[in-house]
Amino acid sequence: MLLVSILDIFPDLSSSPVSEVSVGTLAFNLLWVFVFSTLILITYRKSYQTTVYNRSFAISLPIVSMVTSVIIITVSSNIILSLGMVGALSIVRFRTAIKNPFDTVFMFWAVGLGITVGAGFLLIAAASTIIISLVIFALIAFEMLVSSYFLIVRADSYNNEELILEQVKELFGKYTLRNKTIKDGKLDLTIEVRSKQHNTISVNKLNEIESVKSVILLSHQGDYIAE
Repeated sequence: MLLVSILDIFPDLSSSPVSEVSVGTLAFNLLWVFVFSTLILITYRKSYQTTVYNRSFAISLPIVSMVTSVIIITVSSNIILSLGMVGALSIVRFRTAIKNPFDTVFMFWAVGLGITVGAGFLLIAAASTIIISLVIFALIAFEMLVSSYFLIVRADSYNNEELILEQVKELFGKYTLRNKTIKDGKLDLTIEVRSKQHNTISVNKLNEIESVKSVILLSHQGDYIAE
């Protein structure tokens, strides 16, 4: 039986140098990874887009960065070990799904930070972490100037539908009718509107229309605004 090892295919690997990683170097890199990843954690805490703050996910961000950094430092010290590491990681399956795309950005950011610091590019890691944080806050501030909401109007009669839509257009300008339900003579309207602020006082004008029983304003994240 013929046995072929990886050294038979790549004979130069047997003579490849193995660099020693000192404990001081490892501790130094992990310290900086922790400092930079803390900024990622703070950014996530100030800008998370879900209704409830995911504490376990936030805590996992610095840990992911540190573990990734250790892997990169170890791999870079030995080319043979790097090939084995690639094979080992290829069989790992992560079953936890990240439903919010914004959370995926932070996870990818944490992994990228660990790779950058593990490769020894501390200046790039510091500059990119600060710049990305500023960009995230700038985009969120820009998006908050005009936010989208769902306006749910319920009325006992569908006779005033045209009046309701005219009032919505007067309050918010453009709107999109997402759903219309008529059952037993009652009317339910789901309307998408955009506003520069939580226009809760103006929404009360819709409740003054005859036959309108309730008016609910919801953000796209499901946050309750006014009724």
